[in-house]
Amino acid sequence: MENIEPGQAHDSSAQAREPHAGASVCAECLEATAPSVVNLRGEPLCASCANDFYVACAACGGLVAQDEAVEREGQQMCAGCDVRAAGVAPEDAPAEAEVEGLVAEYVRLHAEEKRIKERVDEIKERLKLAALYRQRVANSVTLRGEDGAVKCSYRTNWKCDEAKVSALADALDAETFSSLFERSVKFTPVKDSLEKLLAEKSGADADVRRLVAAAVEQSEQATLTVVRPKKS
Repeated sequence: MENIEPGQAHDSSAQAREPHAGASVCAECLEATAPSVVNLRGEPLCASCANDFYVACAACGGLVAQDEAVEREGQQMCAGCDVRAAGVAPEDAPAEAEVEGLVAEYVRLHAEEKRIKERVDEIKERLKLAALYRQRVANSVTLRGEDGAVKCSYRTNWKCDEAKVSALADALDAETFSSLFERSVKFTPVKDSLEKLLAEKSGADADVRRLVAAAVEQSEQATLTVVRPKKS
C-alpha cells in the first residue's frame, strides 16, 4: 500500500471520501460493490472489507487499513493525523535533497560505527583479561597508559534456580528464608492478545478494554536499518 505523506492525509481526506467515478470493484476482495464506501485513497470498498480490514481515523474520519493505523493515546489515526498530533509540522520534515544526503551519510557512518564497535569489543575483552591478573582495589582494577586510564570494576550478580529455591522455602524456616530471598512478580504483556483486545471498538469486552487500557502504556520506537545491496 502506498504511504500517506505527512500533512496530506487530513487535507485530502474529504476528497478521498469521494468515490472514483464508475468504480464498482472492492479494492480488497475485488468483488463488485456499490462505490459508496471508500478508503483514504478513494478506493471503493465493500461493507464487509471496510468493517473487517479498516478503521476510521479518530481525527479526520477517513478509513485507514488496520495495519497502517497508528495508535496514539488509545485512538487509531492515519499517518498524517498522527504526525500532526505529535506536534510535527510538515515543513519541518527534510526535503528530498536533504534526505538523499542524510541517507548517504548514515550508510557511511553506519559502516564505520560497526567497524569501531567490533574493535572496541575486542579491546574490552583484552583489557578485562589483563585486569584479571592484577590486584583489585575496592573491587576494581585501573589500567593506565600514556593517553589515559581505564577502570575495570567488578560486580557480583546472583541468579536463582527457581525449582531449588522453591524447595528451600520448605526446608528453611520462614524468617531465614525471607532474609535470604525475596519473592517478586513480573508481568509481561502478550502483544498480540493486547492489540486484538484494544483494537475492538464494540462488544461484550468493553469494560475489560477500559480496565486494560488504563493499566498498560504503548509506545512506538523508530529503528533505522541499512538496506544491504543484493548480491548478483
